[in-house]
Amino acid sequence: MNSILPEGKQIRIRSFYGFGPEEDGYVGWTQESSRDAYLQKLHDGDLIMIYGASTAETEKSQRSYVLGFLEVMATPIRDYEKASKVGLDRKRDAGWAEKWTYAIPVHRAWRAEEKMMISRIAFNSYRAEAGQALAVHGANLDPDEIAQALKIKVREVNVYGEPPINDGDSPVMAFAEVFRPSRAFPGSFGERTSNYEDGETFLYLAVYEGDGHALLGKKKSFGDKSVVLKVGVTNALKRRCAELNAGIPPAATGRWALRVNSQPFPDKKSAEDVETQFKQISSGRLESLGGEFFWGNLEEAKSLCWSLPGMSRF
Repeated sequence: MNSILPEGKQIRIRSFYGFGPEEDGYVGWTQESSRDAYLQKLHDGDLIMIYGASTAETEKSQRSYVLGFLEVMATPIRDYEKASKVGLDRKRDAGWAEKWTYAIPVHRAWRAEEKMMISRIAFNSYRAEAGQALAVHGANLDPDEIAQALKIKVREVNVYGEPPINDGDSPVMAFAEVFRPSRAFPGSFGERTSNYEDGETFLYLAVYEGDGHALLGKKKSFGDKSVVLKVGVTNALKRRCAELNAGIPPAATGRWALRVNSQPFPDKKSAEDVETQFKQISSGRLESLGGEFFWGNLEEAKSLCWSLPGMSRF
């Protein structure tokens, strides 16, 4: 299991009265200056570990327990821009309509599926007497604390304002597994019939030649050359590239293009084994976007491909 986050990511802690990203797709502050100061410490894709505040407003069973994790974007918004009517009505009915109105958007969220005291995870960063300060300013977890946080069992949940995840019933896993690419998916190529014969198979690396930042809702900073990548295996390279682009409107400017393809492996399993190795060694060097998709530097990804056993330039 990974004990570190992908390069460039950090986890901050923050207390709140509960955890409900399904209705409130944002993290809010009452003072604009506090939100803006917090923003200075964030990058797109950073994580906030939410724990229950030790106050009467928090359900008693949740006080001082880790409630979940939020992946946020370093963009200033107002609460109403990413809150459901239910969420806004709940704030108003509780007398909190003017609170937490200065916000940043949540992109993904994971609810903790086991009870873990915040003091057991953030044993250096958390101090009970600093509750109010942590609620406003937060604190970064150090590497030892991150290693503990990544062991917490979580389940990904929907975030208001974001596309729903699968059927809303995602698997429970250690938080570290979120950052590990999935194994090569065992299946056939295209339409498989009973007389299909396994044979030569290629590993490929594809890049999305378009605005990947816009595709993923990521804020682009000066000099950022990150792109959307996909690794996979196929027995027909041209056909596979056409399949990747089949769902993209003809008028769109972005297209998938194959940038690396291997020499033929003798069978599909051999190619899948090498694909699995790519996913393993990419941890910490490329950001997993789930499945076979990644975010990172194209040259770094190409270098990883050529370092794999059995790969050769031709």
